[in-house]
Amino acid sequence: MIVSGRLNEITRRFLRAQYCSYAKMTSLLVPPESVRGMTRLDRDAFTKTVELPYLRFHDIKPSEILPIMKKYLFKSRRFKPVQNADDKTVIYLDPNLITSLDDLGASIKKQLLEMYEQFEEFGTAKVTLTYDNWQPHDMLRAILPEEIEVPTSFSLIGHIVHLNLRDAHLPYKNIIGEVYLDTVPSARTVVNKTNAIDTTFRNFTMEILAGDKDTVTTVKEHGFTYELDFSQVYWNTRLSTEHHNLVMLMKPKDVLYDVFAGIGPFAVPAARKGVKVFANDLNPESYKWLQRNMIINKVKNNVKCFNMDGREFLTTVFKDDLLNRRANNEIGTEHIVMNLPAVAVDFLDVFFESFNRDEIKRICLRSPIVHLYCFVKANKGQDACKLGQELVERKLGSMLNSDCLFELRHVRNVSTSVEMIRVSFRLHENILKGEEPAMKKLKVDNNFDVIVRDNVPENDGQEEEYAEKTAEQECVQSSESS
Repeated sequence: MIVSGRLNEITRRFLRAQYCSYAKMTSLLVPPESVRGMTRLDRDAFTKTVELPYLRFHDIKPSEILPIMKKYLFKSRRFKPVQNADDKTVIYLDPNLITSLDDLGASIKKQLLEMYEQFEEFGTAKVTLTYDNWQPHDMLRAILPEEIEVPTSFSLIGHIVHLNLRDAHLPYKNIIGEVYLDTVPSARTVVNKTNAIDTTFRNFTMEILAGDKDTVTTVKEHGFTYELDFSQVYWNTRLSTEHHNLVMLMKPKDVLYDVFAGIGPFAVPAARKGVKVFANDLNPESYKWLQRNMIINKVKNNVKCFNMDGREFLTTVFKDDLLNRRANNEIGTEHIVMNLPAVAVDFLDVFFESFNRDEIKRICLRSPIVHLYCFVKANKGQDACKLGQELVERKLGSMLNSDCLFELRHVRNVSTSVEMIRVSFRLHENILKGEEPAMKKLKVDNNFDVIVRDNVPENDGQEEEYAEKTAEQECVQSSESS
């Protein structure tokens, strides 16, 4: 009878709670309206008291109840939704999901009723949230004017948070920087790109918005360590998968000629794999860190580094080594990597201008493979990889038939209409000799009268704009020459 009476009491408590509505709570789960338009960060201004639904138990282990309630917990930065005091356990719930016990569903309500000895109460409690509890998006949404989109896309390069802010964000740039500095784990410096990527050295001007004025950082990628000065060299964390994919195509005893090597994301893992590497970059800073990263990763003995123009590198280092390999009948495949997507296609003429007929015959006994990266602007329904192939064919003046084409790969989305593509092809005899009749210039209908600027999660801000202009210029030239 005692048990039956206790059950009736608990049941009445549940029934009363079912009629409690917390619809007003959700509107309270945003920072105070007073922070709107703030340009200097006042952390105390974010303090706010809100009401949260909760369940209270006694003499229960959190491990018994958490599997049941996990998806309903109130989740906020640096806030513990499960709190213990004496023999009491309070579980705070998300008011966006739970406004009454009915929202838990019959199955969960039944499980809670079965814990009648431990369950005490379902209700609401006043909870004070501070600056440390709000998510960065919520704080920036509260600060920025309603018509301005919150900048949610960023890259983390070691201890550096890299933002690409739009013009509308600039009056609030310092406060945006401080919010990210406070909320991104391991962040010590926040920077904003202030111009497009330089076509010569592939770096860009940046400003430090918050934190240390230290742009020398360390990044790890697929087990390798790279040091760099982010203000002086190019590094894109979104190319990590492509670095790995390309190196996977190489085998020990192969040779890599890395024409635009940067700080070594292709060269280092290839050298560790037993590939002989010739790595070149025109940027003196990239060359310095390239050498440094060979030492850090203990592959120095398998790499030769150069600091020269890509065209000079191809006509001297690449040509001389390739001919020596053929003269000595050395085994392995040669890979020429050209990762400068904005302008790499303009270097393709080197291949059919550098060798005489006798040299071409020797080279093509085993054709080297070129891995060329490019930007293409693709409209909806168009095959971006095919557009990349056509771009390379125009520059070569030769079709890439099935024997010649090694691989077409979509690398990443740069913006809503611009894609980065890798075109891998073998340097067959007809390409090097230029014997194929001049091909009719391929017309690519890409509607290049509009440059789209969308801040999508995977884009690179001003790099996106630069890529779009580059892709536009390529295809306009194609249209004009058709």
